[in-house]
Amino acid sequence: MSRLPAACLHTHLFRGARFLVDGLADPSGYARAPRPLELALRFSDDAPADAEVLVSPDSGETVLAVGAYTTEAGTSLSSRKWLVGGVEARNAGVELTIGVRVG
Repeated sequence: MSRLPAACLHTHLFRGARFLVDGLADPSGYARAPRPLELALRFSDDAPADAEVLVSPDSGETVLAVGAYTTEAGTSLSSRKWLVGGVEARNAGVELTIGVRVG
């Protein structure tokens, strides 16, 4: 599976932060029933990070797992996991809203 591009409007993630995933064939369908994705996440300062959307087959709980990365200002952030609090179709992509940190 190739990584889909995703853009965050901030230099890091926090509860309430949103990011947009591009390249999904059916954004509305994905918003209704999220499924696992591999992402090439890019932050507002142009720092890249590998990320994955993980979906529990039992509960449907959706989690964003972000690998360790360094901001353009030189701040190193360890890998983290966040619950996804919302998924909405937006034009040609989907917007995911970060919920609470779980790891």
